[in-house]
Amino acid sequence: MKILYIDPVFGMSGDMMISALIDAGVPVDALTELVGKISSDAPSMKPVRLTQGVIDGIHLELGESDRHYTISGMEEVIGGIDVEKRVRDDALGMLSLIVAAESKIHGISREELHLHELSNIDTIVDLLCVAYGIRHLGAERVFCGPVPCGSGTITTSHGSIPNPPPVTLEILRGYPLVFYGESLELTTPTGAAIVAHYTEQGSRAPVFRTISEGYGVGTYKSSRPDVLRIFVGETEEPACDQEVHVIEADIDDMEMEYMGAVADRLRAAGALDVLFFPVSMKKGRMGIRLSITTGMDAFERIVDTIFRETTTFGMRFHRHMRRVLRREEETIETSLGPVRVKKGFDASGTLIKTHIEFDDVRSIGDAKNIPYREALKLVRKEIEKVFIV
Repeated sequence: MKILYIDPVFGMSGDMMISALIDAGVPVDALTELVGKISSDAPSMKPVRLTQGVIDGIHLELGESDRHYTISGMEEVIGGIDVEKRVRDDALGMLSLIVAAESKIHGISREELHLHELSNIDTIVDLLCVAYGIRHLGAERVFCGPVPCGSGTITTSHGSIPNPPPVTLEILRGYPLVFYGESLELTTPTGAAIVAHYTEQGSRAPVFRTISEGYGVGTYKSSRPDVLRIFVGETEEPACDQEVHVIEADIDDMEMEYMGAVADRLRAAGALDVLFFPVSMKKGRMGIRLSITTGMDAFERIVDTIFRETTTFGMRFHRHMRRVLRREEETIETSLGPVRVKKGFDASGTLIKTHIEFDDVRSIGDAKNIPYREALKLVRKEIEKVFIV
């Protein structure tokens, strides 16, 4: 399996990531052609070789442009550009993370939101070029080290705000951060969106063999090199290991008919899995053990929900690693209606199992007024023509 590892030595931004991608082998001509498709007044893009101390890499010089877009305008440009669909989807995915975070921070709907600096055409250039570059390198999984953040304050169109900006922290909620005493915006919202879109929280990079590497180089002088480094590598290890937390509470004084509803609220709060089962407690009392698996992004919400919704006065938690198959979801059009199928792939990319979404089978059974098992049989018969279920 081919992977991409991002080492954000001195922060994370769109132009630094593009620079590193170019240095790792992404053709400049292809990126220039892509930028030209955005608009006739898109900024020029000139990569130059630059040295920071003993490190030699690419520094991207972008021309000036005063072209700004609304959010819907940005989505229209990205969604309509003549490029592979996966590239458009990844660029739109990163943009949606920025929009959602800005909307939450400002407490307004996306329809009322204006992105100010991020509305510049440069943002579209960053998102599309990064999406194209990662796709060009053929990485199946992307990993990233702790993301550096500055300190103090920075000046924006909103005035002086804390560094890192609240929107950057919102996008990176749950991801490991490291803070340096630099009064610079080391990681931008676009850089944060790259990390959040391509990497999974709690995932660890497997041992890999380096194929190529790339350095994006900035111009800031500091005790730390102004560098973003990426590695393109190959691994034979499964790259789907994730660090999770398992939270447990033993309960013997709560009406058990409420546990199902509590489990639903825990799942809604972001739990990856929720179990409850009988246990024998002290003095021979029968109780229920509530066991929740969660990532760090939802950890505090899960804890708050347990305290609020159950009678427990405490809980225990511990770290675990879990390994999951790479998953994709495909919607199959059947004569009975659309049905979603979850597909699982092993480390070599081979499809090894599938699962038909029960909610869709139930909807078909209800609509046709037939038993669910019969609906499943009919759906499976049609889907087997596409692939074995």
